[in-house]
Amino acid sequence: MSSFSFLIASRIKNAPTRKGLGGSIRIAIAGIAIGLATMLISVAIVVGFKQEIQQKIAGFGGHLQVLAIASNNTFEKQPICCSDSLLEALRILPSVSQVETFITKPAVLKTKEDFLSVVVRSETDSLEENEILVSETIASKMKLRVGDSFKLFFLKSGEGFEFGQETASIKSRTVFVKGLFQTHFNNYDSQMIIASHSFLQTANDWDEDMASGIEIQLRDFNLLENGYMEVVESVSQNQDRLGTTLYVKSIDQMNPQIFGWLDLLDTNVWVILCLMLLVSSFTMISGLLIIIMERTGMIGLLKALGATNWQLQKSFLYVAAFLTMKGLFWGNLFGLGLCAIQYFWHPITLDAETYYLDWVPIALSGWHILALNLGTLCITLFVLLVPSAIVAHISPNKAIQSE
Repeated sequence: MSSFSFLIASRIKNAPTRKGLGGSIRIAIAGIAIGLATMLISVAIVVGFKQEIQQKIAGFGGHLQVLAIASNNTFEKQPICCSDSLLEALRILPSVSQVETFITKPAVLKTKEDFLSVVVRSETDSLEENEILVSETIASKMKLRVGDSFKLFFLKSGEGFEFGQETASIKSRTVFVKGLFQTHFNNYDSQMIIASHSFLQTANDWDEDMASGIEIQLRDFNLLENGYMEVVESVSQNQDRLGTTLYVKSIDQMNPQIFGWLDLLDTNVWVILCLMLLVSSFTMISGLLIIIMERTGMIGLLKALGATNWQLQKSFLYVAAFLTMKGLFWGNLFGLGLCAIQYFWHPITLDAETYYLDWVPIALSGWHILALNLGTLCITLFVLLVPSAIVAHISPNKAIQSE
């Protein structure tokens, strides 16, 4: 009967232990607590890190981009004509939250003292025609401050340049630094500056509906696969007014190295989870064996009174569950407490040049907490089925005589 097993487990749990054995049980509880806290913190950091990096990249280039199929991997893209009907067809897709056109164009930034090869990218027309946003990296290298002016030199759109070529059609524009930005992505900060959409259309001699591509933001990163298929289907049914064939590129295709690195973090977390579960299970096995050895006489007496092996085994599994849940309580308190401290006050910082962020990010949902707690409890109890079976091999006569 389960009520009998539970009653015996309650008595065992509440009974005083022999001197020296209590420390071993506390170590078992601590093993569960430390293991769960480590798992919570590891998952929170990796989930937070992935979310922050994904949001940063998507904020600068969108989750998806629609480009001319003839465009190469450089920043001088073949233009596409973005009609209102095409943009509206993309905006009404279920996974899509925002659709914007963009232009990128290589240029040379020249000050009185120095020059630098850069890429000019368009943003919304909150900037005036001659206003530019410059990264802090470029501003430091070129000794620029807000309000300073400099010249931008462009090759005429559609013209290439080969070594040995004597002449090339070049345009120059004088612009002013409106403000500074910093993404902590070296590829962006070392070469990207931001101008108005109309400024780059003028530099390219493009019509008002022309752009390098269409940038699409999705409602959630988890919708990337579905959103990609929706946009591909929509684009395949629409061509621009020049008959240009369009194709879709996703954020992970545009940044394979970064997303490969993020996927590697998932592998690291699984290794940590397995190691922590192994340590937690080992400490609980040790604790349970100590409790069984201490209660050998009681086991023999209960067997003599008619208790079955399964009833006694369930009693010790109940005891193990009590101890595991006590460890889970302290593990949640410790792990979630540290996560909350990092989330609100950011005491642990990072080198932004290496990790793209200034501090260790934290993101943890109720589902993660529930899954880790239930997973730890279930796996620990499953592992304990084998050592708890030792009660079946305890002889009532020998157990009673040893007492």
